[in-house]
Amino acid sequence: MKIIQFSGGKDSVVCLHMYRNDPDVVALYIDTGNAFEHVRKYVKETCEKYKVKLYVRGPDRPVDQWQDEYGLPSDVVPWDATPMMRDMVKKNFTHKIIPYSTCCTVNIWAPLMDGVLELGAKTVIRGSKSCDEKVGVKDGYVDENGISFMSPLWDWTHEDVFAYIEEHNIVLPKHYTKDNDSLDCWSCTAYMGPHGKERLAYLKKEYPDIYPKALERFNRVKSSVKDAVEYFYS
Repeated sequence: MKIIQFSGGKDSVVCLHMYRNDPDVVALYIDTGNAFEHVRKYVKETCEKYKVKLYVRGPDRPVDQWQDEYGLPSDVVPWDATPMMRDMVKKNFTHKIIPYSTCCTVNIWAPLMDGVLELGAKTVIRGSKSCDEKVGVKDGYVDENGISFMSPLWDWTHEDVFAYIEEHNIVLPKHYTKDNDSLDCWSCTAYMGPHGKERLAYLKKEYPDIYPKALERFNRVKSSVKDAVEYFYS
């Protein structure tokens, strides 16, 4: 069995299209409980369209509940604001902040590997490219369980991906007209470069009921980071 790690993003849908006629392929989608509803719908409908079996996995509870207990993910982490250090220092930061890698590991990567192991798959197909800002494991990596990670787009550029999409008339999630990346969790307070700003702008327009909650969470992180800079570097 081969697993396609299907997020609903442009790269993973190209992989799904490439392997759509392989009877050994199953699409694995990680729903963190805070997925964007249009992405959930897109994943389901795309798998139905290409007749690829869909397997949905996720953490035990919505990721925002986990974040409220363990900390909000951030690109910039004041060490003394982490759960490990907050009770050990005199300066008490108001909000718990954690590296985004911690949140992704617990709420995306761990459920993903649980799903792979449950299905007994020995191959995971990912949309990673060497030109991506964050690539994770490289093409051809084999883990301690003997599971191989394949990245058929490894040597592709972003332009190559969009050319394939145009050539094969692949439909992308509607947010690609505003935000050129996959959307995982509305509650995410990390990846706040240009993509993060686009995510907030998209939420404000398309999910006005969720936007205030997302903005409040982002402001919590911003406040703690600002407090740390002022405290340590003023």
